[in-house]
Amino acid sequence: MYADDTIAAIATPQGPGGIGIVRVSGLGSADIAERVFVASLQPASWSSHHLYHGHLRDQAGNVLDEGLAVLMRAPHSYTGEDVLELHCHGSPVLLRQILLQVLRCGARPAEPGEFTRRAFLNGRMDLAQAEAVIEVVRARTTAGAALAAQQLTGRLSAHLAGIRDQLIGLKALLETRIDFAEDEVQIATAHILSTCEQCIEAIRTLIDTFRQGSMLRTGLRVAIVGKPNVGKSSLLNALLGVDRAIVTPLPGTTRDSIEESGDFDGMPVVLTDTAGLRPAAHADMVERLGIERTASKMAAADFLLAVLDASARLDADDLAVLESTANLPQVVVLNKSDLPKMLLENELKEALGERVAVAVSAKDGSGLDDLRRTVIAQAGARSVDTHDLVLFNIRHRDALEKAHHSLQLARESLQLGRADDLIAVDVQDTVDYISEITGGITSEDVLDRIFSEFCIGK
Repeated sequence: MYADDTIAAIATPQGPGGIGIVRVSGLGSADIAERVFVASLQPASWSSHHLYHGHLRDQAGNVLDEGLAVLMRAPHSYTGEDVLELHCHGSPVLLRQILLQVLRCGARPAEPGEFTRRAFLNGRMDLAQAEAVIEVVRARTTAGAALAAQQLTGRLSAHLAGIRDQLIGLKALLETRIDFAEDEVQIATAHILSTCEQCIEAIRTLIDTFRQGSMLRTGLRVAIVGKPNVGKSSLLNALLGVDRAIVTPLPGTTRDSIEESGDFDGMPVVLTDTAGLRPAAHADMVERLGIERTASKMAAADFLLAVLDASARLDADDLAVLESTANLPQVVVLNKSDLPKMLLENELKEALGERVAVAVSAKDGSGLDDLRRTVIAQAGARSVDTHDLVLFNIRHRDALEKAHHSLQLARESLQLGRADDLIAVDVQDTVDYISEITGGITSEDVLDRIFSEFCIGK
């Protein structure tokens, strides 16, 4: 597809920085190195993977910057082609100047994700590993970065290859029975069915890790809700260990949502402090807008912390909060437990129903550890050893769901004694769905969609 052209892009993020990198890939990389970079100790020929010090220059020979250059010869490079990297100071203006000189030497601007796409097409990585590259770049949590790095090393691909090999062996047995049916070749259905069951279980086990992987990748989204002045912002600050939200004795201080990342016993969470909930008739226009945003944050959250004031009796606003959150996963937080308790047990029990409540004090920190553990337990989340194989890409999950369904059809046909050629079709469909994950079978449209999500320069 790009056999003879050379691409180039700025590989470092936009904005000023200590270091900037212009990356080049393709047959013209070595020629461009000679034309835009003058080494302090000019070599007779450029050695691969050797870092040279020198000066970057324009076509007129004017020095643009002092820097470093490295030429990585094919196939031992990120893309599998000749790759040149020019390292300079991280001025956006300077980087654009250097990129312009590279383009004048015959390169063209790289498309989003084109370096990684070339790495995939040249066999340097499979498609699952290529997708892990963008996940590493975009990781919002330490756990998410660890999972992406695990996939980048090929662990998922190796696991899927093992399942695929079993399925190919299963299909071979079916084809043997088809080809040698008249020769009375005896391959027991029980043996084939056992292999089928093992593969179904392996696929199902991997699919079942997706919810956990998704949480680890993006964080469990937890919205803190309650009536005004119940201590939501104080609770956010206490859970984070920093004063992130403004706290005052005045109701309605929080008019907009504040979102911050935290850690609950190893599980990344995204905490959202919201505007106080109360009947719109009691709020001014600005507060009503905040209440509307709170409703949208509640709908987007995976879990809620519904906050009550343990030092006061339940009122109509508290009951309205509990009613509006009745069908959502949550833990009720009895805040201000450092003060004399005024909540009546019978009223509280009637109002909460089956909901779990935890007493805390955002002021002195008591109960916070218990609250973190309770949230993780009630949300069905758990921290995962990053050595475990965990699925987090929705495309992979969807492909495995299809593979699982096809293999269930094959199992059903085996149990009902249907024709082996029909069963073999379902097994082959399963193999194909698994191959879609690693790129063994992938359309150009799928590749376009995947790599369009990458940044330019990667």
